[in-house]
Amino acid sequence: MDAKFEFTAFVENLNSRTRGKVSGAHLTFPTTTELVQATLNLIGVDGLRNEEIIVTDYTISIPGLRSVLGEYADIDELNYLAHRIQGMTPEEQAKFVSALKHGEYADGLQDVINLTYNLDCYELIPEVTTYEEYGRYLAESQRDFQLPAKAAMYFDYASYGEDSAINEGGELTPQGYIYNNQSHFEDVYDGKNVPEEYRVFKYPMQMRAKQSKQPKPPKPPMR
Repeated sequence: MDAKFEFTAFVENLNSRTRGKVSGAHLTFPTTTELVQATLNLIGVDGLRNEEIIVTDYTISIPGLRSVLGEYADIDELNYLAHRIQGMTPEEQAKFVSALKHGEYADGLQDVINLTYNLDCYELIPEVTTYEEYGRYLAESQRDFQLPAKAAMYFDYASYGEDSAINEGGELTPQGYIYNNQSHFEDVYDGKNVPEEYRVFKYPMQMRAKQSKQPKPPKPPMR
């Protein structure tokens, strides 16, 4: 799949939106505290009179991800996820997209963040895009049995491939055939504590308050 990664959210001032006004701006992920500050300033969210934001649109190069993210997605979590995806190889991204379509771990941000840590739980066979191809793959790899050469002429590969997919809970996706190999799925992210290195959300007023508390440099001695 395309190695170019795009992840942008259109963030709006919720207070303005409820009054029928649009006050929003695009925020690209991964992001920084400074860019979040600038975006919040631009849409009039200061943490005092206006605190709440809403994400009304996403532009994402990862198929299937947009539908998982909600209007009230947490900015720090979005940044966490974006960093995780950006660090993937093209092969890992393909497996991630395929696993999203498979749908076992696609119920919100916590799920998909944890999915990025557990791609080894899935097997993706890129060359298999039909049940017949999967049936042939199984027969030729002799995973389940060894098919005699004469029997191969009459064997129903499509039915065998489809039955095998149903039995193992696998699925055909545009990236290939994927199935869960039943490895242990580890819940790395608890849905509450975003690692410090991915936390970027601060209101502009908070930042100004923090800066005002910084000790002033000493004045140079008078001559």
